Amino acid sequence: MRRILALAISLAVAGGSFALAAPVRGAEEPATKVAIIVGPVGDELTPVYIALAEAAARAAEDRGATVARAYSPEATAPNVLKAVKDANVVVYFGHGVGSPNPYSPFPSPETTNGWGLNGPGSRGDHSDSWRDQTLTYYGEAWIAQHARPAPGWVMIYSNACYAPGASEGFDTPADEATAATRVAAYSRGPLVDLGASAYFATDYYEGAAHLIAALLDAPDAPYGQIFASEPRYEADGLVRLPLETIDGGETWLHRSAYFEGKVDYWYAFAGNPTLSLSGAARPGADIPGSVAVTPQGPPPIVVDGLITGQASNYAETAGWEGEATIALPPEAGVAVGQGRPRSVLVCAERCATLPVVDVCPCYVGTADQRVANLSHAAWALVTDAPLIEGLIDVTVHLSPVAPSRGGAPSS
Repeated sequence: MRRILALAISLAVAGGSFALAAPVRGAEEPATKVAIIVGPVGDELTPVYIALAEAAARAAEDRGATVARAYSPEATAPNVLKAVKDANVVVYFGHGVGSPNPYSPFPSPETTNGWGLNGPGSRGDHSDSWRDQTLTYYGEAWIAQHARPAPGWVMIYSNACYAPGASEGFDTPADEATAATRVAAYSRGPLVDLGASAYFATDYYEGAAHLIAALLDAPDAPYGQIFASEPRYEADGLVRLPLETIDGGETWLHRSAYFEGKVDYWYAFAGNPTLSLSGAARPGADIPGSVAVTPQGPPPIVVDGLITGQASNYAETAGWEGEATIALPPEAGVAVGQGRPRSVLVCAERCATLPVVDVCPCYVGTADQRVANLSHAAWALVTDAPLIEGLIDVTVHLSPVAPSRGGAPSS
C-alpha cells in the first residue's frame, strides 16, 4: 500500500547523499547498533529506497555506529529479525499500511502498523507484491512477538504510507484526528510492547539520515529538539497532542507543504519528548527549536559568476527524460520555465554545458547544503563516480552560456 509512487520516485530529484561532520567516538564507548530495513517496493522504486537507506547507513557509520542491513530482496523475516536484534535504532523503508485505512474497517494487528517484507513466496527480486502474496505484511503483533531490539531503542519509519499520519494519494487527505490515530497506532507496538523510547516517521528526502545523524551527534538531546532539528521543520506546522499509553507521552503531528507543494502530515513523533537516546531526561527542555542540534552551513559562495560546492544527482525532469540537465537552487538566481532554458558550465572531473531545467531545494543554509542537482546523464558527463556516491565537488559557471538540448563535454 503506497502513496502515489511519484512521491518516492521524485525523491531522487531532491538531492543526493546526507553529510554532516562526524564526531570522534571514544574507543571505550560501545558502538551504537543501527538496523536498516528496506522492503520491496517494485523494480523501479526499491533502488531509490536502497540509496536513501545507504545515506542513513553512512550517517551512522561515520559516527562510529555499526549498521546491520536487511535490504530487498534479502529483507526476509529471519534476516530482518537478525538485523534488529539488540539494535539501538531501527529504520524501516518500504510499503506501509496503517489504521485507519480505506481497505478494511477492522485492521488486523497481524498485518497493519508494521513492515512489508520479502515473504516466504518471494521471487527473490524487488518485484515482490502483496497482490500475489510474494510480499508479506508483518504487523505490530508479529513484531512485538518476535523482534528483540535493545532497551530504550528508537524506531524510525521513512517513506512508509500512513506512518507520519498522511493518507495515500488517491484517498481523502487526513484530518488532524485521523493523522493522530494513525501515528498512535503505528507507534503503539514500539513504545508499548517493545520498550522503545521514541518513534519518528518522516517522508522527507533523507529524513532518516538526518535523524540518525542528529541522534548520534547529540545523544543527550531531548527528542523534542531532535525533531525540531529537521531542516524542513516549521514551528507553526506542529500540533502536540497527549499520548496516554506511556508516561509523559505526546503525539507530534507536523503539517507542511512539501511534495509538489502539497500540504499534508509528512513528519511525526510519538513518545516522551524530554527523553533522549542516552536515556537522560531533561524536563522543560523539549521546546522545538530551543536548541540547535544540527549546525547550520554557509550560504552558497558566488564570486564573479561562479558557485562552488557539492552537487547531488536525480533521475530526470519531465520533458527532458534521459537527457543531461541540471537543477539549481533559487539562490543561484537562474530563472526556470521562462522560454528557452539558460545553460551553465559545470565542472567536476570534466566540464559540460548543461541546460537549467529545474530548481532544487538543495537545503541552502543547512549543514547538508548542495549547490546543484545533476540528472543521471549529466552526472556521467562530468564524473566517473558511481551514482550511489551521492555527492561530488563541482564549480558552476553562472555566466550565460549558449543553451543546448542535452549537455556535451567541453574541451
